Amino acid sequence: MWRLMPGLALRYRTWDNDTYVLYNNLSGDTHLTDAAAIEVLELLRQSPAAEQALVVALQLDNTPDSLAHLDSLLTELRGQALIESLPAC
Repeated sequence: MWRLMPGLALRYRTWDNDTYVLYNNLSGDTHLTDAAAIEVLELLRQSPAAEQALVVALQLDNTPDSLAHLDSLLTELRGQALIESLPAC
C-alpha cells in the first residue's frame, strides 16, 4: 500500500501539459515531474492504494514493462519524500 506523506499539500503547475513543477511543502524542495507522476499523486491524495489498484486506476496494461514503469515511478516518488509505503497487515 502506498500513500502521500502525511501533511503533503500537492501544489504543482504545468505550462505545457507534459512537464510539471511540483512543490513539496514538507521539505521545501521543488521537483520537475511528468503527468504520470501527477496522476499517481492525485490518486493517492484520494486514498492509499496498493500497486495493483494503481494499475487498474491508471488503466495500465498488466505487462512486465508497465509494471516496471509503475514500480520505478513509485520508487522515484518515495525517494523525493512525496509518498511512503504502508506496512502490510
